[in-house]
Amino acid sequence: MIEVRGAGGAPGIVTGPIVLYRPASTTGTTSFVDRRDRAVAYFTALGERLRARDLADEAAIFDAQALLVADPALAAAVTSRASGASVPEAICAAIDELAAPLEALPDPYLRGRASDIRAVGAALLGEERSPDLPPGAILVARDLTPAETVNLPLSSVAGLVTVLGSATGHTAILARALGIPAVVGLGEEALTAPDGTPAILDGQAGLLILDPDRATTARYVELRAAQQAATARRTALIGLPAETSDGRRIALWANVGSLSEVKAAISAGAEGIGLLRTEFLFLQRSTPPAEDEQFAAYVSVLRMMAERPVVVRTLDVGGDKPLAYLPPASEPNPFLGERGIRFSQRFPDLFRTQLRALLRAAVYGDLRIMLPMIATAADLDWARGELAAVVDDLRASGTDFRGEAPFGIMIETPAAAVMADRLAARAAFFSVGSNDLAQYALAADRTVAQLAGRYSGDDPAVYRLIAMTVAGSRGAGISVGVCGELAGDPHAAMALVGLGVAELSMAPGSIGAVKEQLRASTFADAEQAGRRACSS
Repeated sequence: MIEVRGAGGAPGIVTGPIVLYRPASTTGTTSFVDRRDRAVAYFTALGERLRARDLADEAAIFDAQALLVADPALAAAVTSRASGASVPEAICAAIDELAAPLEALPDPYLRGRASDIRAVGAALLGEERSPDLPPGAILVARDLTPAETVNLPLSSVAGLVTVLGSATGHTAILARALGIPAVVGLGEEALTAPDGTPAILDGQAGLLILDPDRATTARYVELRAAQQAATARRTALIGLPAETSDGRRIALWANVGSLSEVKAAISAGAEGIGLLRTEFLFLQRSTPPAEDEQFAAYVSVLRMMAERPVVVRTLDVGGDKPLAYLPPASEPNPFLGERGIRFSQRFPDLFRTQLRALLRAAVYGDLRIMLPMIATAADLDWARGELAAVVDDLRASGTDFRGEAPFGIMIETPAAAVMADRLAARAAFFSVGSNDLAQYALAADRTVAQLAGRYSGDDPAVYRLIAMTVAGSRGAGISVGVCGELAGDPHAAMALVGLGVAELSMAPGSIGAVKEQLRASTFADAEQAGRRACSS
């Protein structure tokens, strides 16, 4: 028996034989223009197929890929390499240039965007894969493009396994939408099992077990039954409030990184969006998104959420997250460099354009603006000055906007937690980014696997900084939320509630478990959990 661990792509436990996914290239037209037109038509047809299944948000993945294929910058990149090379070679070189910088980044979300670029390249090259699958197969592939995922014979596929990919990639998003349990990012070991090898896939735990023994198989049969029972219990809670058994209400919101994830948040019973990552609008392109494009995207989310709050984080890139159309900073330690609000200070025009789009969109719902990587009061004062200038410009132009949209900050640095009382006088709300707060408090890069077991995100030092943040907020009467990984852990969520956190924002799939835990506990239980967390 061999256990191979990766990341959970889509929940569920399945058993079945391993089948390796083998590529088979098809020959097509040699002209880039013909290849481009064929790829656009292909992605458009896939989008229409998903809309016919009432998966409009997932269809947007293919709308975006069709736009990327048609991007003149891609055509120029291919054309510049066509001299002395075949069209396929030029396409491969151009795609490599676009995808390689993203693949080198530590952030799994950004690495997932590189996979989408590779998917566009596969469509241009005419690569198709047509596996012959027995019923109940666990399909193992180096990677799967969104198009390949949608084209799978769903009646035969019990689960998906990929060597590459991340939980935030579009393939994982589609697997969740299609109800296929999936594990991604397992590494090369996943390809070593021959076809027909019996296996167990646990999508929640990110685990693939090859040649399981009888005891393990029996244990997973019981675990699958328990998970199905838990899912039924939590589904029944969707329409009920998130509160302790003695009536203390807690807002349970969702973290999303694209329009396609908003639907999952609504289905899970999210009472709002506590973190809308706007990076999806700025990546995979040769120019920054225009104001009107951003405005349309924010309005789409607000309309989908139907008056529920939507907290939009301004662009959080820089350092380890470069944009192809802006000059990168040369930094020996990107995590301590020009990222978040510091990046916006370096490129203020980009920041002002986003603020204009956000204030215009705020007319259509409960939109709240959140600033990342605030370390000092000067950071916040600078942003407030930019906001005031944008408000003046919009007012002078007669543009419809809502200037009083709440303007809050993320608490991601120990400095911000320590100075919370001073920052609270200048901010409408706080949201703790527990992942980065733990990284900076413990001086441990959260992307380094060797440190993961030694410097946990639920260290007492992190909880004490959160408690300090809550205490600092009280004088100004502003709320404190948490939008990092701690919020989605039922036991950690209890401790956070006990420390006075009012909103918990998490991956949509975690909402049910957190709500179940809260409704089974008293507020006194939560307070005791908070004290233990700060002292253990």
